[in-house]
Amino acid sequence: MAGLSPASNHSYSALNMNDPDEVMASSTNHHRTGSQAESIHSTSDGIETIPHHIHSPSQELTRRRIESHEGSKPDIESASTSSALRIHNNYGSSSPIRPKRDRDDENSATPGEPFVKSTHWSRCWIRYVALACILFALGLLTTLLVLRPWQSKHRMAPVDNEAVKALPAEQPLWPIPTSFTYGKNSVVLSSDFTIKVRVGNQQTPLASLKNYPIIEKAVARCMGRLAVKRNTTRPDASLDSNGGQGSNVLSELVIAVNNPEAELEYGAVESYILNVTFLPTTGSSFVAMAVNQHDILNKREDEHQHADVLARQSAIAVTGISSAFLSTETQWGILHGLETFTQLVRSRASSSSSAAGGDIVNTLEVPNAPWSINDAPRYSHRGLLLDTSRHYFPVADIIRTLDAMSTVKLNVFHWHVLDQQSYPLVSQRYPDLTAKGAERPDRIYSLDDVASIIRFGEERGIRVLPEFDAPGHTASWGRAYPNITVCVDALPHSSYAAEPPAGQLDPLEPFTYSVLDGLVKEWAAQFPDKHVHIGGDEINFNCWKTSQKLKDYIDNPGKRQELESKLPPVLPEGQDKMRQTRSGSQSGEDKLLQVYLDRAIGMYLNQKKIPIVWEEMALEHNIQLPESTIVQVWKNAGNAKKIIEQGRPVILSSVEYWYLDCGSGDWLVGSQGQSWCGFTNWQRVYSYSLTDKLTPEQQKMVYGGEICMWAEQTDSSNLDSNLWPRSAAAAEVLWSGSHDSEGELRPLLQAARRLSAVRERLVEMGVRAAPIFPSWCSKHPEACLKE
Repeated sequence: MAGLSPASNHSYSALNMNDPDEVMASSTNHHRTGSQAESIHSTSDGIETIPHHIHSPSQELTRRRIESHEGSKPDIESASTSSALRIHNNYGSSSPIRPKRDRDDENSATPGEPFVKSTHWSRCWIRYVALACILFALGLLTTLLVLRPWQSKHRMAPVDNEAVKALPAEQPLWPIPTSFTYGKNSVVLSSDFTIKVRVGNQQTPLASLKNYPIIEKAVARCMGRLAVKRNTTRPDASLDSNGGQGSNVLSELVIAVNNPEAELEYGAVESYILNVTFLPTTGSSFVAMAVNQHDILNKREDEHQHADVLARQSAIAVTGISSAFLSTETQWGILHGLETFTQLVRSRASSSSSAAGGDIVNTLEVPNAPWSINDAPRYSHRGLLLDTSRHYFPVADIIRTLDAMSTVKLNVFHWHVLDQQSYPLVSQRYPDLTAKGAERPDRIYSLDDVASIIRFGEERGIRVLPEFDAPGHTASWGRAYPNITVCVDALPHSSYAAEPPAGQLDPLEPFTYSVLDGLVKEWAAQFPDKHVHIGGDEINFNCWKTSQKLKDYIDNPGKRQELESKLPPVLPEGQDKMRQTRSGSQSGEDKLLQVYLDRAIGMYLNQKKIPIVWEEMALEHNIQLPESTIVQVWKNAGNAKKIIEQGRPVILSSVEYWYLDCGSGDWLVGSQGQSWCGFTNWQRVYSYSLTDKLTPEQQKMVYGGEICMWAEQTDSSNLDSNLWPRSAAAAEVLWSGSHDSEGELRPLLQAARRLSAVRERLVEMGVRAAPIFPSWCSKHPEACLKE
């Protein structure tokens, strides 16, 4: 048999007689049909070929290998004409039976030779791709079922944690004290129980508290609440009506304060030590124990030493004289200590006769004595934000809110007094702002209203922190002065503002700064707090670009100097250095924002105010801010770390946990959708760990937090139920922290028992607080767990 002609363009396939598979294939070749045989032709050398148009890449490679060995022709005469047999593939075309050597070569190609693609892959690749897609879909489905990303990803406090020390059921203190011990006996308050105050090193109590009005009013409020407990017809059901026999009698609470006129400011000392003990009435042991008690309070010795004394006293079961001491550094500690003492006192039903005959007077007692409480707040900034622009709240509503805040030891009322919807704050310099910008003439806050709210808050240790949000959210300013605003009422509002109506201050209008300077001076005189919130959130650059002048400033650097030259100069900033929020050059939009900030912040700094801004200023704009600037985080809890890494302190109000307006549904007309943020029940509020994923050094930059009540769908009718008792859950996080002194997470089950009692106390105060679960669960919370 002749060799393969070098000029041949046809493929060649030799039959390997040692390969049983190929021998078997050749035996089947005799059964080919006529149509199959026609596709095979015999060359002059007797070698069968297939037409060029149907040969495969592997056949072509085999042909080239044979052509490269011209001097060594294969002996193929021993093979029959079936040596080049072809088998019919699934698609009706012929394909060669290749030697086993060639098939092995596909998996181990010689370097420099092209890889030979398998005909099996070319026929079945669609099946393999389909199988891979099915396997991927199954894997994705399994992942979704395991991770359940549609469910909450937020950290939840544990339901129970026996490692956390619990308070007695009879005394559900809120917020839970930092450190406390208690016993098993009771102390009964005498009918003539009084509160006395010692200042500094004085050994005798003050005859009058008129020189210290805050302390005087705090004592009066405490005595008034005790009187209500004594005279109410509904005693505490948790106390035995026949109990208290042989109990120790408490006739007075002695308060010792070192600085009774401390300034109400961020970082003020609010700690206190409260001890309720009972002492035997025999001989020198009474005097010695009393002296020891005073020494511990005055010298602030180790609390464990004091706990040992109280533990010995708890074993005494004789009738004696009890003592109660409250030691604080400032008057603010007195307020918190008295609140705790009031919560320790419970009422027990008893009957007594009077001149009027038959009056029922309850017995007041302190169960589980002796008590030793050493308490201090975890954070100095413990706030509640109330928006009074989207809905007006009468002064009475704000006063009631401040009263409720004091019972749970919140100490900052963040008054979001102005926004795009209305301008209710009266201005003496620019009265048209209220006349034309308020919702109604009777829905305004006068100078006297502001003064009464600030005074009421101070008497309860609450700072009033005003917010004047700008340059966004200022459509209401444009009602009186349209030349200082742009894009007012522009439609569609979603293109120009976060919500209707649109409108922002014009940073290139000189009169903008004339009005702002006058207002800042007025506000600084009205609100004594050292801090002021200047807003800065949700600035919409599309709004500014509706003004050709502002658009020219943004787009044309050559015009900026000319436009800025018409504005008042930037005020001196004193020693407060400016710091860039990020590296790189500023965009035209951020340069325009910087024009406003340089002048506005300078005005506040000139009034000795420390600015607070929303997080967009630090994270979404490339601008300069004073080093003293505090940033309030709201969009995402994780953003706190990013801002702290800039070296700026933070106040935390993550929408994921502490936005109380969320979950009421979309309020825009024509929508049936849900709110842009989900509802946060008290358990979500309680689960907010402010320092999560922060290093110990970074945790020092967390000044505190605020729970926020935005008022798109809240007014006087539902204010209390939207605020309480969820705000109380935040109050305990801010005062006590999410972890106890041993680092254990505080559990929801313990909190549920106590929060239900907080809600009842608020209702008794006239606050329309919402229930947290059915009333049956307040007595059986362990039976109301989610399974």
